Amino acid sequence: MSKDMLIALGGGGLSAAASMTFLMGSPAALVFVYLAPLPLLLVGLGLGAKAVAVAGVTGFMVAGLTGGATTAGLYGLLNALPAALVVRQALMQRPTGPAGGVQWYPVGSILGWLTVLGAGIFLTAVLASHAVGEAGLEDSVSTYLDRAFTIMAPALGETERATAVARFTPLFPGFVVTSWLVMTTVNGVLAQALLARMGRGLRPRTPLADLKLPEWMSSLLVASAAVALLAPGELEYIGRNLVIILAVPFFFLGLAVIHALARRAVPLTMLLAVFYFVFYVLLLITGWAAMMVAGIGLIEQWGGGLRRRFAGPDKNRENV
Repeated sequence: MSKDMLIALGGGGLSAAASMTFLMGSPAALVFVYLAPLPLLLVGLGLGAKAVAVAGVTGFMVAGLTGGATTAGLYGLLNALPAALVVRQALMQRPTGPAGGVQWYPVGSILGWLTVLGAGIFLTAVLASHAVGEAGLEDSVSTYLDRAFTIMAPALGETERATAVARFTPLFPGFVVTSWLVMTTVNGVLAQALLARMGRGLRPRTPLADLKLPEWMSSLLVASAAVALLAPGELEYIGRNLVIILAVPFFFLGLAVIHALARRAVPLTMLLAVFYFVFYVLLLITGWAAMMVAGIGLIEQWGGGLRRRFAGPDKNRENV
């Protein structure tokens, strides 16, 4: 067996082990759960599509042998499938001329398709909630949250628990998928950065400041917003949560605008560190911070040209 296949097998096993640390029942274990896609992405972006397929199948089998069919299915859907999608798209390229140049598949399009996958998972959950005889996804979410708060916060009174459930139910599915999307994207960026540092990446890094989204992302977001505003009942609930999910790429585009603006600063790393610290603090207080960044991304996507207007001419700065 080749060295690359051994690495792929090990990466898949490590990924599955990380994904199942939640069984420990410790909040600290969530760190490892969030990092579960990282070994798969390191294998795929460093060794290729065949290697990530081997790693994904290995992780699926380990998860199944350890936690059963449901655990294996969740691992495949939330870790192996998105990693395979990201690697496949990331390694697509085409020649750009007789000089031997290469154009890689755009990072923004990879993010777009990953978001479509997240929206598909959400819509699958909607169908599943009806298939099992529930009244609808919103009722299923409300029931789930009521049980979760009963177990996790038994000291809450009935009134306080009902208030908490009513507060989280409207956007809970969207926030769950959004969290998964952000962490999968962060793992992809981290994997590419680590491989670039080791000189093992199959594709060059793309600076975040240069991120561009495909135009069709705007159409999906507008359509979901229209459903959320105009449709009745459960369709309104579905549309509202789809808006949250489909706003994720625009959040990263907003960060791209901020990174492009930061290129004008002399202490670039320090400025970005301060921004992310302040953003994190605001995010703990209110979700409006993330919405503001996504709003910047929307303005940029819809012809605002913020990067052209504010970014400095120096393109030789650090890739951030």
